[in-house]
Amino acid sequence: MRSARFYLLLGLILLVGLAITGCLGVRSGEPQALFTASPVEHMIPFTANFDGTLSYDPDGRIVSYLWNFGDGAAGEGPQAAHVYEEDGEYTVLLTVIDNQGISGSSSLMVEALNPPPTATFSYSPKSKMEDKYIVGTLEWITFDASESTDDGEVVAYDWNFGDGEIDSGKVVEYRYLYAGTYNVVLTVTDDDGGKTKYVEAISILGGPPCNADVCPGGGRSCR
Repeated sequence: MRSARFYLLLGLILLVGLAITGCLGVRSGEPQALFTASPVEHMIPFTANFDGTLSYDPDGRIVSYLWNFGDGAAGEGPQAAHVYEEDGEYTVLLTVIDNQGISGSSSLMVEALNPPPTATFSYSPKSKMEDKYIVGTLEWITFDASESTDDGEVVAYDWNFGDGEIDSGKVVEYRYLYAGTYNVVLTVTDDDGGKTKYVEAISILGGPPCNADVCPGGGRSCR
């Protein structure tokens, strides 16, 4: 019984020894690929800087640094820089090779962000009274979002006229039946799903029309 335990213990010792020496496929002399990236998240276009000088080889020296930037581009050297021009998530891979031809790799994620669109609009007609612009009740107002921009394409223009009514389109028409100050909200959406809002207060002067109850909201269907 003691003999069986002795051989079992001996076998365990040999197994640990084999793992340590690499006979089970674990190579203790494998180079270690270590690197940093700055920045790891930014709006496009931007330049990411990579530093692989922290990489080391426990029993030799590193002779090659190979970079895969995740977007089809590659580079060499202990330090590298790369420009990302399209939004998305990119897996950056560094592979180091030592003087014995043994390689080691590591990776990290860089996120290139889609810049949001710029939202703005103009409207007419409007009259200057003292230090602000005004519009009369029942006046048809043309709202124009043509000056909104994006690095790609603006694909949607959504309007909230501040009185419960909404519309969509680059250029829309609307009129208010009641005097007051209304916050008109334009939301533009680009072809990557980015959204931006622009808010402008519009002052409406005048009394309610006699047939106000006939056309609540002042929409185009009552024109």
